[in-house]
Amino acid sequence: MVRRPSSAAVDLRLEKMMAKKRMTGAAVLTFEHISAVVRAVGLDGFMDDIISGLRCAGTNLDTQATVVLERSGFQYSKPDVGLIEWMPSMELGRAVGIKTVGYHPSNPTQRRLPSVLSTTSIHDTATGQLTALVDSTLLTALRTGAASAVVTHILALPTAAVVGIVGAGAQAVTQIHAISRVRQIKRIIAFDTDPAVSATLAARLPLAVPVTVVETAAEAIAQADIVCSATTVDIGAGPVLPDHGYLPHVHINAVGSDFPGKMEVPVALLRAALVVPDDPPQCLREGESQQLELSELGPSLPDLISNAAQYERYQQEITVFDSTGWSLEDLIVAEIALDHARRLGIGMYTDLQSTPADPYSPYEDVLR
Repeated sequence: MVRRPSSAAVDLRLEKMMAKKRMTGAAVLTFEHISAVVRAVGLDGFMDDIISGLRCAGTNLDTQATVVLERSGFQYSKPDVGLIEWMPSMELGRAVGIKTVGYHPSNPTQRRLPSVLSTTSIHDTATGQLTALVDSTLLTALRTGAASAVVTHILALPTAAVVGIVGAGAQAVTQIHAISRVRQIKRIIAFDTDPAVSATLAARLPLAVPVTVVETAAEAIAQADIVCSATTVDIGAGPVLPDHGYLPHVHINAVGSDFPGKMEVPVALLRAALVVPDDPPQCLREGESQQLELSELGPSLPDLISNAAQYERYQQEITVFDSTGWSLEDLIVAEIALDHARRLGIGMYTDLQSTPADPYSPYEDVLR
């Protein structure tokens, strides 16, 4: 007769196994875990951490030890226009981060899903082991807003108080929230091609600022010190911003371009402005900068951050941040979330990869 272990013995064995996994397994943060972290830290505090992390990365960037590759992936038109791509970055001798992201502009209206869905994996460069798997849908929106805030802090007037929004969807929320952490916003002027979206913007914001809804992009930008364009304009259908009618000191955060042929800012406005690409080769391929030559671009995002004092003189002029998503941002924000999660005891830890005691015995765990 086979003797079965008692319930207490089973529980103890399972607890020991879980304790080992908590110490040695990969961290897994689902959307529920990310939400719990943000609630515990506070939305403002978490955004401030990301802004600080991006500033630190730009200031201390070691180009010999940090490798950020252009994103690549699959673009398709069936069953709807969309893409799935990967965004890799590496800090040599420490970690590789790879964000896999899907962009499907029809998701909100057809499937009640975000247009951007993403997951970040982190790997140890010493062993190649997967150390973390993090839901990055919210984190992507937060880091995109934080990047705009970092640039806005350098290039917008310190007195900038009116924000013009063209495209009032999900990205508009994190853009406004992030900018509110570096400038005192007193008024928002919003336009969206769907009036129902712009009508709900105020209710979706985590801050109490008057929102004026207007009927054209020209009205949204006319009185704005800072403009954020975050649209799902179709390939070849842009630009969505007018080429004139701005205040002479306006700073523009253009975050909607992410396909070759997709653009929000007219070329005449770009040529009249200091254009800051987050990742120059990537921006030249699929950002606003695809309308320009390399020689027409200003500093990259890390160059701007590390030489902030030099570029503050542009606060009196028109400036444009061409934001396509610098891959290192995704590693930074995922690790911020993981640090908070570990401190707070939030998340799951599990062995997602085979780690047999004998590395020469691949069947060890299968046959025991």
